[in-house]
Amino acid sequence: MRVIVAAALGLLPLLAASACSTREDTCAELRSDLKRCGLSATSLDCSRVDQSALESMVSRFADDGCDGAGQGQSDAVDPRLCKAAGWECPEPPTPEPGSARPAFPLVFVSGIDESAVFDWNPRIVASLNASFGPGTAFHAKVKGWSTTPERAADLWASLEELHARTGTKLNLVCYAVGGLDCRYLASKSGLFEGDSKGYAGVLDTVASITTIATPHRGTRVADAALAALESGTAQDLLGALAGSSEASVLPNGGALQRTLLGLTMDASLPFNAKIGDADGIVYQSFAGVSHILARSSASSEVSILEHCAGPDGDLRLLRHEGGNDAMNELLWVTAPWSSTSRGDDGAVVASPSDGMVSVASAKWGEFRGCIPADHYDVIGQIGHTTRDGQSGFDAPRFYRWVASDLAAKGL
Repeated sequence: MRVIVAAALGLLPLLAASACSTREDTCAELRSDLKRCGLSATSLDCSRVDQSALESMVSRFADDGCDGAGQGQSDAVDPRLCKAAGWECPEPPTPEPGSARPAFPLVFVSGIDESAVFDWNPRIVASLNASFGPGTAFHAKVKGWSTTPERAADLWASLEELHARTGTKLNLVCYAVGGLDCRYLASKSGLFEGDSKGYAGVLDTVASITTIATPHRGTRVADAALAALESGTAQDLLGALAGSSEASVLPNGGALQRTLLGLTMDASLPFNAKIGDADGIVYQSFAGVSHILARSSASSEVSILEHCAGPDGDLRLLRHEGGNDAMNELLWVTAPWSSTSRGDDGAVVASPSDGMVSVASAKWGEFRGCIPADHYDVIGQIGHTTRDGQSGFDAPRFYRWVASDLAAKGL
């Protein structure tokens, strides 16, 4: 009997070590899932939840991909994940969407890259069509890593087809570089310069242009990337620009260089001088604000209050107090340059950023405000299919509000 007891007692440390190892392995797997889905895992403490909860969350990520962070059919984050990660998981900070359907469909125009990871999350268009009815929203994928004239021509081909199909004008919602394409298309001095008949077609097609995180006044990220290309040290910068560290999704150097040349701070000056806004088309803009590890400082908060304001000084910050966004780690490499751009007067200015584009650069037309989101979050990426656990930003819900706001304007 003593031998059996002794043997059993001898197994206890091994069993404990095995259980500990299992918990550590499960926690490591959960941490990997969060990172893969662009969710901050820096504050993850698996001791806050029991082993069964950990296993359940890991299983959901395995079965549902990044949707596994959600709570059933809701856009909210699984409360067990909030507890383990130490997130506040607040309600969305942006206005409640209205119920009125827009007069004209929304067309979500892609950014610099054609890849799925760096384009509008399909859930956004699906959410608008589910809320306001089929045909409320469409997606226009523009060829990636091309010049603005090339992309604008590609965009026009898609819009012509949509206009013929719907028989109505269109509200363009243009992401990042796509905002420059939309402006170039709509300007009398842009795609159809000297072609009055072709330009008349544009005016008959485009009702409004809403730009999201667009570098209207350039970004020093482009200048830094061009310098890095020349020195052969651009890999990390390319990864941030393409939304992936995988070499297979990165563009070739020539295409990248041609695209980046049009995004520098100096290039923005002649572009904006020539590409004026069109009469009869409504222009408005939003900017993203994000922080490394979701940490801001007293000076950065002062800058946010200054730059996230309208022309009358009214604060346009769609954020819970203290509800900062945690910047995706891919953007940490571009963040040091992202705050610098040209200002309204052409002078170099520093302002808060989303990790790629500054607030000062993103303002165009009627500035509607800053949202707590990095350059990927603003389009519901990377893998960000649920509400943000730290800021509460919910991309599909936000664009439902944008749609209802356009409806209130008669657009």
